[in-house]
Amino acid sequence: MSSNERTMYSLAEWKNGLAFKNIHFSSRGKPVIKIAELKNGITGQTQFTEQEFDESVALYKGDMLFSWSGNPETSIDVFWYDLPDGWLNQHIFKVKPEADVDKLYLYYLLKSRKAQFTAIASNKQTTGLGHVTVKDLKEMVITLPDLQTQKAVGEYLDVFDEKIRLNNAINENLAA
Repeated sequence: MSSNERTMYSLAEWKNGLAFKNIHFSSRGKPVIKIAELKNGITGQTQFTEQEFDESVALYKGDMLFSWSGNPETSIDVFWYDLPDGWLNQHIFKVKPEADVDKLYLYYLLKSRKAQFTAIASNKQTTGLGHVTVKDLKEMVITLPDLQTQKAVGEYLDVFDEKIRLNNAINENLAA
C-alpha cells in the first residue's frame, strides 16, 4: 500500500454493541438501540434498561453508527445517532474516527460503499442475515486524502444532505 492507502478498519475505532439479555431489561431507563430503532426511532417494541454499562457502548446524539448485520438490502448502513441517550446493542459498530480522519468524510465514505457492503453481506447470507465483519473492513483498501481535503469534501456533501432533508420536510408539510 502507498502512504495514503489505508484499510477501512484503520480509519476508526469500531466498537461493537453488547448482547443484552432479558435480565437487563426494565420498563424504564435508557433505550437499548438495535437496528430497528436506528430506522424507526423509539417505538413500543423498544426495550429499556436501568443498568449501567461501559462508556464505550453509551450512545449520544451525533455518534456515528454502522449496522453490520441483518438483511443485506435493508439493514447494512451508516447512521448518525439522533435519539435519546441509550446503549448500543450487538450487530452495530459505534465508529470513532482516528485523529487524521474527518468524521463527516468517513460518514460519506461509508455511505458511498453501501453497495459494496451489501454485496459482502449478501455473499455471507445465512437464514436471511448477512454480515460485514472486521476482517472485511481490514481487507477494504481506500485512498485517504489529506485532512484538509477530507474536511472540504465532508462539508460539501453535508450541504447537499441538509438541502435534501429540508426539501423532504417541505414536501411532507405540503402533503399534510
